[in-house]
Amino acid sequence: MPRFEGSEHVLVSRPEPGVAVLELARGKVNAIDHALYAELGEVFDAVAGDEETRCVILTGRGHVFCAGNDLRDFAATDARHAEEHMRTVRRCFSALLECAVPVVAAVNGPALGSGLGLVASCDLVVASERATFGLPEMGVGVLGGGRFTARMLPQQAVRRLFFTAEPVDAATFRDWGAPAEVVAHEELLPAALRLARSVAAKDRHALTLAKQSLNGCEPLDLERGYRLEQTFTVRLSEHASSKEAVAGRMAELGMTER
Repeated sequence: MPRFEGSEHVLVSRPEPGVAVLELARGKVNAIDHALYAELGEVFDAVAGDEETRCVILTGRGHVFCAGNDLRDFAATDARHAEEHMRTVRRCFSALLECAVPVVAAVNGPALGSGLGLVASCDLVVASERATFGLPEMGVGVLGGGRFTARMLPQQAVRRLFFTAEPVDAATFRDWGAPAEVVAHEELLPAALRLARSVAAKDRHALTLAKQSLNGCEPLDLERGYRLEQTFTVRLSEHASSKEAVAGRMAELGMTER
């Protein structure tokens, strides 16, 4: 199968082995319409299916990461078409959340509404000092984004973004509890690549199992989550890459097998 090389509004590059960079490229602010939601879902499925890809970086073209939903879609939405649209949106976020390998968000500018949802759906986040984060939905007569943002922020911080519809800068977002690395703007992609390189150095089979394990454990309580995690530990331990890693570490420590 030929390697996937991107689509109309999602550009794909591979700056180094094991790493794929996906760049949103629609208009001046990378707003997402119905077609782009469908496109994004397809791109994530295609890139994640590439056996040579071990980490993905998601970023935006220009000065904006993603300004959220295209307001023209909202203006044209009615009850007859709303459910179809919502299914497409859910499929997009599901493809990102369930991407076979870890995804790093490289937030180059404003990440608003669904743009913040994309960031919150990634596994790791690096943000430019110029980035801002917000949920403007209340200001345009719609709702959404709160559940995704709650993956990154405590509830009262989510509610502040939600009820005020006012964005905050990257440093404030981090200070409120978001697990984001904030860097100088010119250092954004180098920092994201360093992080992706560290991830991509791992065995792909181990990464895919680790991603599935963490996704499965996230909604569970401690006991059930740990029980599920143990099943993935057993699955990985049976794989050749696991045995090689254990043997290599034992050799480094001067240990011998019994």
